[in-house]
Amino acid sequence: MTNTIDSLIADLGNPDRMLRHKAVLRLRKLGDAARPAIPALKLLLNDNDESNLKIIVAGAISKILPEDPSALPVLVQGLSDPVGLHRAAAVEFLGERRSKSAVLNAMTLLSDEDFLVRFATGKAVGQTFNNWFHAVAVCVAMLKDDGETNRAIGGECLLSIHRQAQHHLDLLTMAIADADWDVRLDIEEVLAQLRQQ
Repeated sequence: MTNTIDSLIADLGNPDRMLRHKAVLRLRKLGDAARPAIPALKLLLNDNDESNLKIIVAGAISKILPEDPSALPVLVQGLSDPVGLHRAAAVEFLGERRSKSAVLNAMTLLSDEDFLVRFATGKAVGQTFNNWFHAVAVCVAMLKDDGETNRAIGGECLLSIHRQAQHHLDLLTMAIADADWDVRLDIEEVLAQLRQQ
């Protein structure tokens, strides 16, 4: 294990940005066992060239050493990143940290233009406050979208939180009432899958 961590730490300094990203993600996956990598990860927090890498590094530090405060400002700053996927990652990592004040400040992202940001925010609220209404409501709104692809994404996101969604199935049944027939079919299919799980 130490050899693996040592090689991943070495990869953090590699000029190949994809290799650095992979190393950060693998260290994050190792969790507590990757504590020796914290000093090297903290060096990457100062890299202002890649906001995405900084957010992922902050998420890795949060996972490996949750009590470390150095990642929090980076994640909070990531909430206003111009790229939707970066905002979604930042709010998702804040939810994993269960940082109440930061997640409360992120609630404005429930009206973000990007669906994945809205869903990540609803999920962060659910993880932090055990209130999954927002995440389910975001998915239900997506399920009512005119675009078939958007409805499919909303359904998959809802199924990803199926246990938590069980308490809010009434939102789906209410959504069926005024939906077009093709939307109704998609909602009924998701509802049936949720009831089976």
